[in-house]
Amino acid sequence: MPNVDVEIPVESPGPSKRRTHVETPMSWAFSIMIHLGVLLVASVITWSIVRTPEDRPIVVLSNPEAVPSLEAVSTLSADTPEPSPAGGSTSASAREPVEAADLASLLVSADDLLSMSTTLDVQAGSGELPGISFGGVAAPAATRIVFVVDASGSMIGAFPAVVKQVERTLRQLESRQSFSVLLFREGEMLEVPGRGGRLRPASPQAIDEAIVWMESRTPRGRSDPSAALRRAFNLDPEVVYLVSTDITGSGAYEIDREELFALLDEINPRDSNGRRRAVIRCIQLLEEDSLETLQEISRRHGAEDDGSDNGFAFIDRKSLGLD
Repeated sequence: MPNVDVEIPVESPGPSKRRTHVETPMSWAFSIMIHLGVLLVASVITWSIVRTPEDRPIVVLSNPEAVPSLEAVSTLSADTPEPSPAGGSTSASAREPVEAADLASLLVSADDLLSMSTTLDVQAGSGELPGISFGGVAAPAATRIVFVVDASGSMIGAFPAVVKQVERTLRQLESRQSFSVLLFREGEMLEVPGRGGRLRPASPQAIDEAIVWMESRTPRGRSDPSAALRRAFNLDPEVVYLVSTDITGSGAYEIDREELFALLDEINPRDSNGRRRAVIRCIQLLEEDSLETLQEISRRHGAEDDGSDNGFAFIDRKSLGLD
């Protein structure tokens, strides 16, 4: 057989190697461009997030004391009063804290001023409270005075004179003092109309009304002071004037002398110092009382500790202008 030569083409490795070397730089270039694009996009996004408006100051957190926003307060300094010159009211010494001892001294001084003010109020007008006198019987200066007057039938002749004496005593009082008038007859108690059962200020109008009221009352019946005395001490008086011709009375309204003393001890007891709530001054009218009941009451409830004044007086008919 004839020999047939067959040529089998064999690829040359040269050109293949050249293509590989050409494609590698292009891949790197493309990769770099991709990364640069990603970085650019990330930078834009980051810048848009952290960007701060130019008109807003940036606060540096590492230095918290430097807060620029507080600087705006400085614009108010023009409206703030300038410091006074030396010796002014806003001096440094005036701004020093007050020591505890200084504050205590100030409080004591204020207490003294308050005490002085109270004293001045008491001494205003005619000075201290005026003394009280009824039928020649004086009583301590007081702010609350009650008159308990017998209006029984035995007082018919003497009653107008008693009314005048009550008026004379009331006119001595000042408006800062207060009073009431109680009448007793036939076992009942009559009280001058006024402030809902309270003492009335000793104003000219109140005194006028009290006198008119007394003049409109007519003495009658028997005498029994029990209800009137109880009412008198419910008014919390300092001085009580008890005026009567026959304080224990007689007949159906007669009251036992010892019972009267017990009643007065009940409504006007002694305190822990042995002093009574009120001073009782007694006036015996027209006829002397053989039992000396009013005199004993004044001794127990109205006499001075030294016995210099027993708080009692007897006024006969002649002294009242009835003879």
